[in-house]
Amino acid sequence: MARRPPGTATLLGIARACADVFVAAGDSSPTVATLVAASGVSERSFHRYFPTKPDCLRPLFDDGNAAYAAALAAQPADLPLGEAVTRAFVAANHTMSDADSRAFMRTVFGDLALRRVWLEASYATAAVLRPAVAARIGAPEHAVATTVACGQAIVLAISALAHMVEDGLTAHEAAAAAGAALFAGVRHE
Repeated sequence: MARRPPGTATLLGIARACADVFVAAGDSSPTVATLVAASGVSERSFHRYFPTKPDCLRPLFDDGNAAYAAALAAQPADLPLGEAVTRAFVAANHTMSDADSRAFMRTVFGDLALRRVWLEASYATAAVLRPAVAARIGAPEHAVATTVACGQAIVLAISALAHMVEDGLTAHEAAAAAGAALFAGVRHE
């Protein structure tokens, strides 16, 4: 009998446990054996679920990106895109304290292998954001304007995370600063 793939909650639990190990080490140096011990799965299962060791963080990134898209969709329809994505970023980052977010992202930014997985997940965020962004700007999902607006939402998140780490800002402060810089004088109609 074939085994069922693990559910999202299981993969997310593994990713969180592995993230704690990476943050404690400050990089991706912990062995798969260490990650397996922390996450409670077998080494065989770990390799079945994740193509590479850093890929074990992908469920965490994907969950954050899905939370960002959901938070954007939940913003009042009358908010302009800049304000809506700024608020959505803050809302999506409520599951982790600012200090924990900074420690995690500092580890990700400082390690090429972890950063690669995060950048891949960040790029894939456009597809997740597309329906909410298209509805907000009143454009078809595959319009150039929607693609550009999704890019702006992603740049806001990347910039805010970078300044949370670099400047010690809270999620709210970093999103507000990134939103002000990114959307100053820009209107979507």
